Amino acid sequence: MRKQELPDRLRLYHFKLDRLLGRGGTGTVYRGIDTQKGEVVAVKLFHQNFFKNRSQVRDFAKSVERFQKFNHQNVMRVFEFIDGDEGLCMTMEYMDGPDLRWYIENRPWNLQERLVIIAQICNGLQYIHDQGFTHHDLKPANILFTRKGMAKLSDYSLCREKFFSFFDSGLADQITPMYVSPEIIKREKATAKSDIYSLGITLYLMFAGKVPFEVDSLQKLYQCHLHAEPIHPSIVNRKCPHPLGDIIMKMIAKNPDDRYDSCDQLRIILADVGRPRI
Repeated sequence: MRKQELPDRLRLYHFKLDRLLGRGGTGTVYRGIDTQKGEVVAVKLFHQNFFKNRSQVRDFAKSVERFQKFNHQNVMRVFEFIDGDEGLCMTMEYMDGPDLRWYIENRPWNLQERLVIIAQICNGLQYIHDQGFTHHDLKPANILFTRKGMAKLSDYSLCREKFFSFFDSGLADQITPMYVSPEIIKREKATAKSDIYSLGITLYLMFAGKVPFEVDSLQKLYQCHLHAEPIHPSIVNRKCPHPLGDIIMKMIAKNPDDRYDSCDQLRIILADVGRPRI
């Protein structure tokens, strides 16, 4: 389960912090008690240099107003964005289970169970796309579970409206390199199919047991995303059905036009993989 670690601060605004949940490229996340409402929440304190200027802060604050309206069982709820003297932070639903990275590393390999999880992720991601957004930072660490096993998409730090250009914004270096799509590397605008690529890399890890590109430098990794054809997942791991491996390979196609059109389409196709054969 998620390692419990004491926070490096005890309070932030009106939140009493009792646990450090994680640190990343965009900020630090704590478990906190909202002393005004008496509720447990996740509090993300953004790094001071995450936002390049006040215009980006204002734009993100407007996005949060839309995130607050998200209402889906596979999407983490967002409560508020605070812009004040103690720093910029966003409060979210606290998840009491582990993340998908922990699941992959610790749970027994079970095809049906993993396909159920992927269906939940597809549902949540399709919902975000239907609201006019692209997640932009889909990876195992940003897929969290409730204690009852429900998967939810989390961390909207890089979530922006469709066709947003990260290189124009200066935020491109915040995207996790292992999961970034070729079109973003080529400085093209991201779309919902960029998220499908990131999900494909996640599925490769989930079903092959390793990432598709194991290299020792960022430049080599980007070249792999752009040009290298990974080994078919069913060859890497014999437990992975060949049809499932084919689906994953289509998800991580270099050309967005060669990927699936939507997460709904992907979910339906994945469901067929799990059906028993007579």
